[in-house]
Amino acid sequence: MSRNSKVKRAVRRKNEPKRPIRRLGASLQPHAQLLDGDGNAVGGVGWRDNQWLLVLAGQVVASSDSAAMALAMLRHVVAVQARAGKELELHASPPLLTAAAREAAVHEQTLEEYLAALEHERRSRDEEDAPPRPSTGLEAPTRLQ
Repeated sequence: MSRNSKVKRAVRRKNEPKRPIRRLGASLQPHAQLLDGDGNAVGGVGWRDNQWLLVLAGQVVASSDSAAMALAMLRHVVAVQARAGKELELHASPPLLTAAAREAAVHEQTLEEYLAALEHERRSRDEEDAPPRPSTGLEAPTRLQ
């Protein structure tokens, strides 16, 4: 190895064109947005590589093969934010709504009924996963008969 090989390599690298960062997969096609009171997008759902992706604060936080599940996740985010005092507005694209309605029709339900069923399923799953509440000693005594 010559003394100049490191210098030559450094010059060659400096003169090479910069390679852009290439993301794997197709580009994200937006299909739903969550807008805050000022009209700023804070989240949404997009379609990429045959999956619906839930995006919040610029990060993909969940994915699903189901359009109805993607809508249910968005509606849950809206409900959680409403409980925190932040109003969000949900705008969904016709292809997303159509795909979700088709899924509901497979289950012989309307879209609203199916979304309500998904929310009920989520709640029951959360109740099963919730740890038991510790006793504070302030509960009313139970009577045994």
